[in-house]
Amino acid sequence: MEDNKEREWFNSRLGFILVSAGCAIGIGNVWRFPYVVGENGGAIFVLFYLFFLVIMGVPALTMEFAVGRASGRTTMKGMKMLEKKDSSGIFTDGSGMPAVLS
Repeated sequence: MEDNKEREWFNSRLGFILVSAGCAIGIGNVWRFPYVVGENGGAIFVLFYLFFLVIMGVPALTMEFAVGRASGRTTMKGMKMLEKKDSSGIFTDGSGMPAVLS
């Protein structure tokens, strides 16, 4: 691994504002959707929704934190950096698609 652990920064104020707005809209959907469904008689759906949100979200979040912490880069760049040089891993081309499909 490289010794250079420099953090990435936003290039502009507009980029930061757009990312912040996207996060706010996304978290708003996570909170609002179950609330609306629950108020309209779909409480059992809300329970399953929250259950699967935790079951699928916690491992993904943990993986992203671990890769980011270990590599000091974004998730895709970190996956590519942490992968063995002679392996044919799924992130070798950097597109996010498995190398078999791309």
